[in-house]
Amino acid sequence: MLIPPRPLTRNGHVVVLAISSPSEMPRIEAGVRAIESRGLRVTLASNIDHRHRGYLAGNDDERLEQLNHYLRSDDIDAFFFARGGYGAMRILDGIDYAAITANPRPIIGFSDITALHQAVAINCGVGSFHGPMVNLDWFEGLTPDIEQWFWSMLAGEAPLTHPFDDDQVVFEGEAEGILFGGCLSLTTALTATPYDFWIDDGIWFFEDVEESPYRIDRMLTHLRLAGRLQKIRAVVIGKLKGCGSDAEIEALFHEFFGSSNIPVIRDLPFGHHGNNLLMPVGGAVRVSSRDRTLTLLHPAVKP
Repeated sequence: MLIPPRPLTRNGHVVVLAISSPSEMPRIEAGVRAIESRGLRVTLASNIDHRHRGYLAGNDDERLEQLNHYLRSDDIDAFFFARGGYGAMRILDGIDYAAITANPRPIIGFSDITALHQAVAINCGVGSFHGPMVNLDWFEGLTPDIEQWFWSMLAGEAPLTHPFDDDQVVFEGEAEGILFGGCLSLTTALTATPYDFWIDDGIWFFEDVEESPYRIDRMLTHLRLAGRLQKIRAVVIGKLKGCGSDAEIEALFHEFFGSSNIPVIRDLPFGHHGNNLLMPVGGAVRVSSRDRTLTLLHPAVKP
């Protein structure tokens, strides 16, 4: 069980960090205005629109310095991120994990930020949140139900229940366990590294973007051969944007999970389509195909 971070109140002070790829400032500025309209005070990392090698928001030293600077600041109540892309893995061995352990606060992001979620879980034993980022979700906007789930979870409310439809059930069943996961390609890339975070008997969630069906197949096969898929209680799959047709993906899921006798749910609203449902890494959840619900059982932040 991971230690939950402290709550985020609506009048808190958050920083928007860029530890992966660069962003376009007009999108960031619009996203910041949306966050500020909820009562939060927002600070931007200095490197958000910097470009290094065309795909990094500044060089490794710059991205790491900004991250560690704000991790060490007691003035910050939560860490938001501009966007994903690539780059977080490059700085994992330089992060000030002691600062996170000493003052656990919500870390909120998805995609490439999966690398940070896993590293924090391994090195600090602290939970975090796979969820909205400024360049996408806050820029484009969250629907009222997704936003209510976001604020309620970060305020410490529980239980919280998100419904899903019959056609999202790949395999029936009910399970309770600790939620973990993130972007499939990052989870696979970190396998057998010091940042390889997996919970036996947990509930695994994943999503990805622009990965051909054979690449999804290869990553799931990698995890199966590593002994991972045999040890989970349920699978919760988000949006697989640009990852092949529904028929191709459905066939893969039936092949990989058909003999597991566990519930498998797909197309929950988290991932690269935006409007991300906040998913608490380290939170206790129940998945029920009978009730068609995903339920957070206990507060994901400290009471």
